[in-house]
Amino acid sequence: MLDDRPYMRPEEPQFRPPLFQQPWSGWAILLTINLVAFILQLLIDSNSLSPSRDFRDSFVGNYLSMPTENISWLLPIQLLTYQFLHGSVGHLLLNGIALFFVGRLLEPVIGRRELIALYLVSGIAGGLFQLLFAVLLPSHFAGPPMIGASGAVFGFIGVYSRLFPRQEAYFLLFLILPVRMKWKWIFWGACAISILHVLYTIQTFSSDGTAHAAHLGGLLYGAFFVAVLVRRGGFLPLFSLIPKVKIASDSQAGGSGASRRRNWRKPNMVDAAEVSGQDFMSRDVDPILDKISKHGIHSLTENERNILEKARSKM
Repeated sequence: MLDDRPYMRPEEPQFRPPLFQQPWSGWAILLTINLVAFILQLLIDSNSLSPSRDFRDSFVGNYLSMPTENISWLLPIQLLTYQFLHGSVGHLLLNGIALFFVGRLLEPVIGRRELIALYLVSGIAGGLFQLLFAVLLPSHFAGPPMIGASGAVFGFIGVYSRLFPRQEAYFLLFLILPVRMKWKWIFWGACAISILHVLYTIQTFSSDGTAHAAHLGGLLYGAFFVAVLVRRGGFLPLFSLIPKVKIASDSQAGGSGASRRRNWRKPNMVDAAEVSGQDFMSRDVDPILDKISKHGIHSLTENERNILEKARSKM
């Protein structure tokens, strides 16, 4: 029978594990890299986590972390590798929890590629900020190498809190006390805590072992990202991909040059001032957020950026 022949049989669906049915989100990729890096860190040099041995004498401390003394030995790659290393399971857990919660909020707004790039550049900014203090005040800030994702995570906090300052966040303070707070106060509170710790280190010559200047650097870069990069063209921070808006030339459209310049916008684009409230959010903002989620913030037109900025100011 023809039905018995292999080429006549219906094709059996190819099994794909649920884990690989859809592309991974950016925050999941970053979490996985941090976890894998921590495992490799233990395999390569388990002594790097031992309190009985100076971290500076380990392979991880010498070649993969961010040095805060002997700056001349710094390799550019260490600006990236230090972000994925951690000093303990608790250190990894705290940064991982923050990365999970803030990354899930931020990725639908700026896109997957931008989230990963923002992580890397915020981490670099935080590391360089800590390094700046170590160079200017070596007796206060130079010491053991720096590791951890906290500078990058604070960059996430800086971006989200500046995009949506009036949104409320619910979290457990010290993993115990339930707290509800607007994101703008989270931003300013984190800045104040970081600054106070930096001033305390300068005043007392003592440190709690946390790179508070790196936290501050990540926060400031996040605010800079929103204030300058997003509002003035929004580009992928690593590669400067500035979107281009193509306007019809004189030969492609009728009418005078002045009228063409006035009417280049698509008919379905409206000013945010023309609509308000829930209609504005559902009619204009939601499609823009969907577009960002699919194609990234660099895909937005100038008019869409203006609508998003006005929506942010209403929140």
